[in-house]
Amino acid sequence: MYRRFFHLLVTAALLGVMSFFIFTPVANAQETSRIIINKKTNQLGFYQNGVLVKVFPVATGLHRNFTPEGQFRVITKIVNPPYYKKQIPGGSPSNPLGPRWLGLSCAGGSYGIHGNSNANSIGTYASEGCIRLYNQDILWLYDQVSLGTPVTIVWNDTNLKAAFIDTTPIKVYVNEQVIPLENQYKPFSKENSPYIPLKIFSQLLNCNILWNDQTNAIELQSPDFTAELRPNSQTASFNGQVVSLTEPPLIFEGTTYLTKSTIEEFFHVQTEWLAKNRELHLTMNTSPQSVNFEPIPANTTSTMQNTAKISENPVSP
Repeated sequence: MYRRFFHLLVTAALLGVMSFFIFTPVANAQETSRIIINKKTNQLGFYQNGVLVKVFPVATGLHRNFTPEGQFRVITKIVNPPYYKKQIPGGSPSNPLGPRWLGLSCAGGSYGIHGNSNANSIGTYASEGCIRLYNQDILWLYDQVSLGTPVTIVWNDTNLKAAFIDTTPIKVYVNEQVIPLENQYKPFSKENSPYIPLKIFSQLLNCNILWNDQTNAIELQSPDFTAELRPNSQTASFNGQVVSLTEPPLIFEGTTYLTKSTIEEFFHVQTEWLAKNRELHLTMNTSPQSVNFEPIPANTTSTMQNTAKISENPVSP
């Protein structure tokens, strides 16, 4: 990548180096996307709602100090950027910037994420400081990213693919009976651990769920128990007793998911994850309820006295 792309100096201050993370919830609604670039492994991770959804190979600086490290933001988006240094027009197959440019708020030069004219360089240390992607990858990424998207650039041994979400279909069995699932409520795995939508599990237990705006919690009620879960929190309650979870509920694309450990610790349901076969087996004391995904009118109040219906909320349990 080329430091003098527009012959401009980007004056935004460098905010400091961020410790690398694999999973961090998004702080607010304006930061639902995030990019992490690990120069040492030449990987770019794209996160949505704190969850890694894509990993791309990249080329970074020929020397480590060529590509800055720290926290930045996307400040420009350009379709078919021209390469002024050699007067190569945008859209030309010989243009080293490729078909798209995402400019970064790095001090001391013009840095960005862009395509390439030499696919063989991807995965190597080759650029003058920018981050190169395969052209098909930058086309996809460009459409997902908005101005202001946070970008963190680091150098460490972490393999981004270790946190990649695997959406290969998972079969869920309850007492050895397979449960049919709708497309919008599909389990997935992350780091070879299964995640199951809370909506599926609540219907198997024949309990009602709603979102409590006052406590920012998901409330569940059945004839046998009442419970409370908070997204991204390891503290929960069951029949009024505080429960510490090994793994918190996860919000992904507006839906709450439970991990295998939460199902075991919180609901005391025996689980077995057959990773090779992509099968999750649940053993329950009673026969599973029919999983019915017909829409239910929204409840207008968020109180435990009105739990006959599923409440519609910005964050869906």
